[in-house]
Amino acid sequence: MAAIQFRTLRENVVEEIRSKIINQELKPGERIVEMELAEEFKTSRGPIREALRQLEHEGLIVYTRNVGCAVKDIDLQESFEIYLVRANYEILAVKYMGGRVPPETISNMEKILDKMSRLDGDHYTQIYLFDNEFHGEIVKMTKLELLYKRWRELNYGNIVTGYNNVQDKDTVAKRQYRTHKEITDACRTGDCVSICRVLSEHYMRTIRRLMREQGVSEDEVPFSQDFLL
Repeated sequence: MAAIQFRTLRENVVEEIRSKIINQELKPGERIVEMELAEEFKTSRGPIREALRQLEHEGLIVYTRNVGCAVKDIDLQESFEIYLVRANYEILAVKYMGGRVPPETISNMEKILDKMSRLDGDHYTQIYLFDNEFHGEIVKMTKLELLYKRWRELNYGNIVTGYNNVQDKDTVAKRQYRTHKEITDACRTGDCVSICRVLSEHYMRTIRRLMREQGVSEDEVPFSQDFLL
């Protein structure tokens, strides 16, 4: 029997607003009005304000003085920068460990893979949370707190990319297990070069997919197609 999870009012509000962003009920660039959300959720503005602060910290929304909060909007160049830095943090972690991924890390990755195997479009809001959890294991294995902190600051990029791809929920959900199993299998080999290559290709596939969806050719972008550190 699964344990019952209790959440605070703020946590519930955060989850509801995050879901609205991922499902594009709140669209990139759209202003968020505290009073409207308070009326919708039948609560005071306090929990709404606390939730918006957390989502701002996650990078899902931006705050502008004298304007208020709006849903974060990023372009292809910013997506590339996020994945470039994120990928190289993970590659640095693998190189730091000499390709030797601890058994505990592999075990944790397998548990997350199991959750990914059951994903479908109805659980779209969970996809990028699982993805962040999975990739976080690669960085956490180093026990380098500053590296993990810097990597975690880029987690919002995954979620923002997620709600930009929301038109194809089932396809996105179903490929999670396959693509992350490739990384897990590479980590089992202990081959540093192979692990780094698989990670680089994993992130580059995402960028190429974004380019195709936006009708951008490789000749039109100013950045290199190689993510390796």
